[in-house]
Amino acid sequence: MRTTQTGDTPISVVDRVSTVLEAFNGAGPMTLAQVTARTKLPRSSVHRLLEQLAQAGWLARSPDQTYELGVKAYELGQAALNQNRLLRGARPVMHAFAQRTGYTMQLGVVDGADTVYLAKVNGRLSGPTPTAVGHRIPAHLTALGKVVLAYAEISPRRNSPRGLHTDEDGALVRRTALSITTASRFDSELAQIRDRGGAFDRGEAFPGIACVGVSIGPPDHIYGNMAGLSICGPVGAIDHRKLLGPVRIAAREIWDRCVAADLADH
Repeated sequence: MRTTQTGDTPISVVDRVSTVLEAFNGAGPMTLAQVTARTKLPRSSVHRLLEQLAQAGWLARSPDQTYELGVKAYELGQAALNQNRLLRGARPVMHAFAQRTGYTMQLGVVDGADTVYLAKVNGRLSGPTPTAVGHRIPAHLTALGKVVLAYAEISPRRNSPRGLHTDEDGALVRRTALSITTASRFDSELAQIRDRGGAFDRGEAFPGIACVGVSIGPPDHIYGNMAGLSICGPVGAIDHRKLLGPVRIAAREIWDRCVAADLADH
């Protein structure tokens, strides 16, 4: 079932349902007006979808007429985490690495123009870091995102990343004074990443936070370069080049675990 498209308004029922549910990502309970403002969909459509999703259990409606994610959303999210073979292979490696080195380790993917974090294990030396599971950050600002983007053009995946986040002037969006904002400089950065086999974030996404990121799996493999691994901590505590090797070893161990699991399944 499809409806008439207006500008960037989603034109299918699935698109509209997805847009409404995604509005609750990172948000607390919201009113009809707030969901309408976030989705930019017609108020009548939003109201109808909110009521239908609440009746089906995907959303919960409070007596104060606010909506939030419901039981079914939590159940499906937990099922996705439990079924994810990459997460099953990565978690033991990430916990061992964080315990051994003291550095916080993150697992994530590039979805469109964003880095999305799937797992995070905190290390004692890294201190508090601003990322969390489920967070979206412009991919060109993160070490994890940059390394996946660097190998995307030589990876045989069918779904390559879309255009990056830009501002009104066409420059890459900036979050700190160190963020890369020009296409030419970013292209140069990607070339350097391919040369050294890993990506660095020197405070480009968050002030004072540095990261080292590597791709999981060989980029020329059909299942390679679909996720990345990174460690993060205060800029003064991260020796990028010294830590690149250990992170690559951890990524290889995760890859080997996933390959072994696939062989066992088949």
